[in-house]
This record gives sequence, structure tokens and C-alpha cells, in this order.
Amino acid sequence: MPKKSIYFKFDMLILSLLKQRDCCGYEITNSIKELSDGVIDIKEGSLYPSLYKMVDKGYISSKDEYVNRKLRVYYHIEDAGKEYLEQLIKEYLL
Repeated sequence: MPKKSIYFKFDMLILSLLKQRDCCGYEITNSIKELSDGVIDIKEGSLYPSLYKMVDKGYISSKDEYVNRKLRVYYHIEDAGKEYLEQLIKEYLL
């Protein structure tokens, strides 16, 4: 059972955003910052380890795409990630 730490909440934010649409890391950080009116400013050093962990656990998948000749990695929530998100929300509300 996850602890209610910053990472617990961080995973909920990322998965909630990915449930709405696939995003690259830059879009994730900007969307969370915008949605929180600048209160939550996620740095790459925090974001990417969480993304890699969730990819390893099968909660999300990644897909490489070239946009304007630049490689971007887009993340997509998997069914296991949706179930994990529901579990996190239930535990958060306890």
C-alpha cells in the first residue's frame, strides 16, 4: 500500500493527466503547472524517474515520435495504470 508521500500524489497527477490524453514530459510539466496556477512546478529530475518507474511497472507505455525533426517521447496510460490510479485515489481519500 503506497504511503501518502509527495510521490504518491505525484503519480496521481501524472496518471490523471495521461488518462485525459497522451503527453510528452514537457507537456506533463506545463499542464500540471498551468492547472495548479503555478503552485506545482515539477522539475525534470523529479518527473522522469517517476515516468520510468511507471513504464517499468506497466502502468504507462512510451512511444517515440518526431515533431519538427525533434524526437519526443509520448506517454500513454495502460489499463494497469488506470487501475493503479483508481487505487491511489481510493487510498488518498481514506
